[in-house]
Amino acid sequence: MQKSKIARFISIIFIILLIIGLCSIPFIPKLYDVFKAESSKSFLTQSMLYKFTFYSCYIVALVILYKLNTLFNFIYKGTPFTKKMETNLKIVAILFMILFLIIIIKSIFIPTILSFAISIVCFVTSLCFYVLAQIIKAAIIYKDEIDYTI
Repeated sequence: MQKSKIARFISIIFIILLIIGLCSIPFIPKLYDVFKAESSKSFLTQSMLYKFTFYSCYIVALVILYKLNTLFNFIYKGTPFTKKMETNLKIVAILFMILFLIIIIKSIFIPTILSFAISIVCFVTSLCFYVLAQIIKAAIIYKDEIDYTI
């Protein structure tokens, strides 16, 4: 199989975003205060539950970036029909579902339209990754049958 240059390019972008994300963890309160709405409280004055959900969403997003980087590396190497690809797709689906649950729970205490919209996007994305994992699983079975036939 030919190596995909687009997959490599996207993988490099994910690596850059992951490095930026990891380096910015100590600066989250300052970055939050820079980009918050004027009517919002500063990060340090938010409740402990809000801070916990914010950090947990951030960490889950970084893990999603790492797993997506892994998926694009499989595509670049030309081995998309492997058990590892299926497993990583299921992990990404679970991570998006966790993100959905965290945002929904946060929305119960601090309801905003944006939180509900993001939670719906995370839910649908989780379902898409799960369906893709099932398609890859079926493709692996068909590929193995063809390999055994030859």
